[in-house]
Amino acid sequence: MKSIASFLVAAGLLATTPVQAQNVFEYPQTDDAPASFHVVNEIPAGSFTKYEINAEHGQLIVDRYVSMPVRYPANYGSITSSAGGDGDPLDALVLTRDSIYPGAVIKVRAIGVLRMVDDGEADDKIIAVPADDVDPTYADVDGMEDLPAMQVERLNAFFRVYKNLPDGGDIELNGFGDASEAREILTRAFDAYQAEQAE
Repeated sequence: MKSIASFLVAAGLLATTPVQAQNVFEYPQTDDAPASFHVVNEIPAGSFTKYEINAEHGQLIVDRYVSMPVRYPANYGSITSSAGGDGDPLDALVLTRDSIYPGAVIKVRAIGVLRMVDDGEADDKIIAVPADDVDPTYADVDGMEDLPAMQVERLNAFFRVYKNLPDGGDIELNGFGDASEAREILTRAFDAYQAEQAE
């Protein structure tokens, strides 16, 4: 008696070789990047679980739990089709009205950047809000100055605490840059990614 799988293969409905999963970090960017751009979320706002998407296999893994009583103040993810100063995709903190599931891709726009150095390498965090067609709630937020001061301080305070954790590494915080600086960083990261792909 033939198995269902062999029947499906014979009927051409099931591939005989495994299909390679698409790497979500390679998800294409928007046509108007860096004005708007895509972020794949890894950690939902409010979580103290540090999720990471494994770049080689595309699997979402639990990397570790934050060891102190602090939670991520915004959704934390990676900007697709980008290469930051450390060679990894650029990081982004995305402010939303509701937490974003890990693995979901959202179209956003930059309002600033948290300048950061991690173990001697640039590890800037782009601060973003949903693009207007995703959520018009943030349509009037063009820069960090449009956010409540306490929300900005929460972003800064999280990384101040994070760098002092036993597994926090050697992190240096250098203040916030504006939306224009963030877009310049994004342009360099998109160009660096394209250059890597061309090699």
